Amino acid sequence: MGEGVLKPLQIGPLRVEWPVFLAPMAGYTDGAFRSLCLEQGCGAVVTEMASSQGLVRNRLRTSRVLERWGEEHPIGAQLYGSDAGVMAEAADWIAGLGAFDFLDINAGCPMPKIRNRGDGAGLMRDPAKMAEIVRQVAAAVAGRLPVTLKTRIGWCADTVNVMETTAGAEAAGAAAVFLHGRVASVRHSGPSDWAMIAEVKRVRTIPVIGNGGVKAPADVFRMAAETGADGVMVGRAPLGNPWWFRDVRDLAAGREPRMPTVDEVRATIREHLRREMELMARRGKKELKLGADLTACLVMRPHLVRYLRGFRGFGDLARTLEERVDAATLLERVDRVLASGRKSEADGRN
Repeated sequence: MGEGVLKPLQIGPLRVEWPVFLAPMAGYTDGAFRSLCLEQGCGAVVTEMASSQGLVRNRLRTSRVLERWGEEHPIGAQLYGSDAGVMAEAADWIAGLGAFDFLDINAGCPMPKIRNRGDGAGLMRDPAKMAEIVRQVAAAVAGRLPVTLKTRIGWCADTVNVMETTAGAEAAGAAAVFLHGRVASVRHSGPSDWAMIAEVKRVRTIPVIGNGGVKAPADVFRMAAETGADGVMVGRAPLGNPWWFRDVRDLAAGREPRMPTVDEVRATIREHLRREMELMARRGKKELKLGADLTACLVMRPHLVRYLRGFRGFGDLARTLEERVDAATLLERVDRVLASGRKSEADGRN
């Protein structure tokens, strides 16, 4: 199904063999989850967005967002901010870590607290500033990391200026663009404008990776075919379902995707929690008031909602998720939900 549609992608000196990316999502795409997705066939991942101001002012705390679990590759570090000089300084520090394969500039986050201060999607209201940030960041990491840009087609329906913003980014040195086909004002609701993604792809000479409106694994190939995009980035669909990337690989190979077994779900939840605990164990007592075990269980809560919502007993667990419990107690509750069985085969795919 995917033969000839998805081909290896070149982002500057970086070659991405399978251009199916996991999108950065605050609160979800830490090293524990990213590594699981890579193991299931995801082609490349991006960290949660790190504040450039935070990295410059309080490096340790903010840099936790950039922590990896094991050897995650290919991986991009995502940075946000609206001060070109600060962005460049933070980018230089990230490049010096030698841990990442590319550096992504966030110019698309639609959350009000981010966009309203001119960061994230707020940069779309000032194309010249966006281009200057790309230029200074690219100069700061020159020869070490290719720089990419994640953005949207516009601020709102009346200001779809993606042709201008992506032209400026390309001229300033961006090696690729991740393009979400919605305007910032709608966040993630409504249809994604794949026709606009196709239009941008036609005029840009750097790779364009499409994003938005990809739900089923088959949508990866449909987006690539309809837009001509060089790759596809997916966000919410794989949450609680890292096997989603296995399904994409199976479709590409002509195999029928299969629902994960209950044993696979159990084993993955346990491994996910173990990795979260390992990440938290790296932190000092001053950072973790509740300790590594309890903190990891709290971090797992939004993931468990996704993993288990298709099971009959999920409601009982959902009512207790606000409680602070240790890993052993949490896993006992997870096992009870899994033993309740799935509501339906369709729900099993999350």
